[in-house]
Amino acid sequence: MSTTDHDDTTTGKPSFRDTVTAGLVQKALEPVLRAVRDEVASARREISERASGAKIGLVLAGIAVGFALTTLVLLAGLVVALIALALPVWAAVGITFAVFAIVTAVLGVVGLRGIRRGVPPVPTDTIHEAKERVTNR
Repeated sequence: MSTTDHDDTTTGKPSFRDTVTAGLVQKALEPVLRAVRDEVASARREISERASGAKIGLVLAGIAVGFALTTLVLLAGLVVALIALALPVWAAVGITFAVFAIVTAVLGVVGLRGIRRGVPPVPTDTIHEAKERVTNR
């Protein structure tokens, strides 16, 4: 064993072998780290672009909901007016109210069931695939 191969414990400096090994490890990891950084930057750009598009979509969807509610009120008025041709106005309003209440209840129950199925939003397939990749390596 030569004197350059061991640690110099009196000066606290790393040996030549440690320095070379650290340099090789750093050079080996550099492309991987660069690739990870590039992927993270790409993901950030993609998320930012999608979020911007989603924000515009949410605003337009909110406006559409406002128009849909207005349309629904006008539809209810039309139904009341048509039924009022054959029945008293109070009966037309009652019938229209009952029909709209039943439809609202059914849609609400179906919607809540769908929400309960999707909550919490856990990506079980992705988790399973990631675990398989880790165990196969």
